Amino acid sequence: MKTKHLFSLIVTLMVMMTGMSVSSCIATRDTTKINKVEIGMNKDDIKHLLGKPLFRNANEDVEEWGYRKTVGEIIDAEEMLFIVSFDSDGKVIGYQSVKEHPAFHHH
Repeated sequence: MKTKHLFSLIVTLMVMMTGMSVSSCIATRDTTKINKVEIGMNKDDIKHLLGKPLFRNANEDVEEWGYRKTVGEIIDAEEMLFIVSFDSDGKVIGYQSVKEHPAFHHH
């Protein structure tokens, strides 16, 4: 019984630590959240769903918010960017996953 309880405690701690490390970074790793993004959502909807964007770009017609996205298994994981585009009314008009974004620069 003690071994079973200890194993359960270790698994619980590992899950909690994983959750803390994911939530403490800007990365959006939860694909189920990204899959909920829909055309017509507003900026508040996206911020509530995905959190604060990693970066924002804008011109007179379109504003883009970028999030980090991890694709694949832990060993073969690939970092990508998930870009959400808004019109001048703040509504989602498009979204895409890209390997790189020309307006995004690492500092």
